[in-house]
Amino acid sequence: MSAECHDQVCITCSDQLLALVVTDVDAGAGVARGSIDGEPAEVGIDLLDGVTAGEVLLCHGGVALQRGTRVEAGA
Repeated sequence: MSAECHDQVCITCSDQLLALVVTDVDAGAGVARGSIDGEPAEVGIDLLDGVTAGEVLLCHGGVALQRGTRVEAGA
């Protein structure tokens, strides 16, 4: 791993998607806020239309790539 990498998995090199459970959307800023594995997080939503609170978004590198399910979020 390079000096920029943290933890066991490199966010740049991995194919890992993280499930964000949305609690708040700021469409003007293009971000959704919520939690990933119980930790607060914020992701860009420029690639998705009409994101709303309660949805699950699959994210990589701080960007929401597609919608997911509660099962993927571990709920």
